[in-house]
Amino acid sequence: MITHLSTYHDLRSIGIIRAFVAETGRFFGANDTELQQLELAAEEAAAFIITALQPDKEEQFEIDAQPIANGLCFFFRNKGMPVDEDNLPIYDSQNPEDSLEGLPFHLLESLTDTIRFHNEGNAGWVLIFEKRFINFIPLQASSPVDAAVIAAHAKEKLAVTIAAPADAYEIVKLTYLTYRYSYVKSTFYYRKELEEAIISERIIAFVAKNANGEIAINCAYFRSPHCDVIAEAGMLMARPEYRKNRALLRVSKMQKQYLKDAVGLQVSYAQLVTTHTKSQRLTLAFQFIPTALKLSLHDQVEFVGIETNKTHRESLLYAILAPNGLDHVTIYLPEPHLAITEMLCERFENITFSTKLAEPDVETTEFTIEHHEKERYAIVTIDSMGRDWLQKLRHHLKKLSEDGIITINLHIPADRPLPGDFEENTRKLRLFYSGIVIKTMQRWELVYTLLQGQHFDFDTVLLSDEKALALREYMRAQYNTLVEQL
Repeated sequence: MITHLSTYHDLRSIGIIRAFVAETGRFFGANDTELQQLELAAEEAAAFIITALQPDKEEQFEIDAQPIANGLCFFFRNKGMPVDEDNLPIYDSQNPEDSLEGLPFHLLESLTDTIRFHNEGNAGWVLIFEKRFINFIPLQASSPVDAAVIAAHAKEKLAVTIAAPADAYEIVKLTYLTYRYSYVKSTFYYRKELEEAIISERIIAFVAKNANGEIAINCAYFRSPHCDVIAEAGMLMARPEYRKNRALLRVSKMQKQYLKDAVGLQVSYAQLVTTHTKSQRLTLAFQFIPTALKLSLHDQVEFVGIETNKTHRESLLYAILAPNGLDHVTIYLPEPHLAITEMLCERFENITFSTKLAEPDVETTEFTIEHHEKERYAIVTIDSMGRDWLQKLRHHLKKLSEDGIITINLHIPADRPLPGDFEENTRKLRLFYSGIVIKTMQRWELVYTLLQGQHFDFDTVLLSDEKALALREYMRAQYNTLVEQL
């Protein structure tokens, strides 16, 4: 956990910086002598950066404090004059007047346990110093929910129903109690927005309430923006103390039955986290069929009270449920991926596959780019393919890479034949096949993945379904081939 201060590159801000460093030290148990040393160290470090390195006044002075063993590590970040770390001035106590430039470093070394500079390239420089305390007080970990409380709530009778607009705030609270602020669908943090989505049936939520009227469990359909009869299933949330209550299964069954009976909903898809397999086992037990695997999409969500495999980047298994069947459709795809895709979709009776190739009828390719800057993830969708598809795709991928995007999914319309050189050229761009997804009842899309600036470990993708495991290994083989060619 990091404590952060953002202030001004101005000598008048040194008092703010000094107080921040000292009070953070006090919180972690620094005694009076150590507090005085921290104040002096903060003052010397800040004054040196502001006067000697002369950062741009438009830049914020960023300081982080991070707990370490028995103390704190402080990071003074700046975008001033680059530091020549191999030729820092040295203070000579025998000849002080001729070595005054080295005095700040001499003082910092005497006041701290270690001090160093670190070059962060175009992010600037950081001055780092560590200070250990005699009576260090570590952060206290959150207490887990008592086993007796969980056992009691497991037997509690909950009322299961479809959510009404008035339930929106209770669902917002449940989202926080389940994920804190790490859930990727921001609608579930806005009462008004969620209320309007429930009214319009853009979100159809199924909830379980306790005797106090509090929503303890929720799952929902999130209607697709591309097709009203298709909806994403998920948003499964439960207060930590209710995670063993059988209402979890009752709510999920109610959601499945709604799809089977609904007039205005035909297909549901789920995007299942691969940091643990519990939600996968539940969804696949309801006969969802995995058809794609989306790798390294965003930072891991925080499940309150659940330990997950630390993969740093979350991957999602995409699976489909259509209890009343799918519309008849032909999906065009490259011949090398026919066998794996037929295996995944063998239970979908109305899908046929073709490896027919044909050049586009038009010159210009139309693209849609979804840019998720915070997650460093983007979706590039070819809306309609023209003869210039490769030139334009190469341009978009290059631009996204320059913008710091490290994961890209390419979606290609599968409702018409692909160009003859499509597979060869996607491989040259380091894109590899990752399955198919449904967009409308008559349009499916092929999904390709580009991972750049990262080494992906497929063993961190935890799966429980045999078909999903086969797809993961198929993708691993493609990825390894591409890596070997670099």
